[in-house]
Amino acid sequence: MSDAERFEPKPFQAVSDLRQLKAFTDPIRNRLLHILADREATNQQLAAMLDEPQAKVLHHIRVLLDVGLIILVEQRVRGHNVEKLYRATARAYGFRPEVADIEMISGPVSGAIFESVTQELIASLKLWPDQPLYWETRRARLSPDRVAEFDKRLLALIAEFWGEVDEPAAADPDADADADLMAFATTTYRFPGNG
Repeated sequence: MSDAERFEPKPFQAVSDLRQLKAFTDPIRNRLLHILADREATNQQLAAMLDEPQAKVLHHIRVLLDVGLIILVEQRVRGHNVEKLYRATARAYGFRPEVADIEMISGPVSGAIFESVTQELIASLKLWPDQPLYWETRRARLSPDRVAEFDKRLLALIAEFWGEVDEPAAADPDADADADLMAFATTTYRFPGNG
């Protein structure tokens, strides 16, 4: 496959199929999807990036292939080995579970996403212990109007730096092509202890 014919993931994919949603309940699969959203890679490359055994990573690749969240983009024979390159179907995913599935899926998906972010944060701090870390947890009583305003501003800021959800991430004109990628995670939720 020539560079002009390379598979490019969709900018955004809404996921409502229960089998696909369940695939997001494992932190390793979440990390694989993040990597494969940016580049194609082999099982061996993915195992090295995640510092996990190849057999374990291959199991998760097979799950993601089976539910259609990644695809095989190329297969090459090198010597006596077959090298398979995989790629995610989308750069970003949004979860849209059926109402009946929300309780069953929301906890495990949320837990796995937070665990994958935690694993990436720990790995990052080990590699770059001098990086600044902004870690805040706040609880505040906000009216629905203030929450709507906060969400609007946060989404505008995210769009400014990463592009809209339904379009490819905007390239930073000041960034070096080999510059380190940075990640951002945030969540807003209704605190259950407020009665």
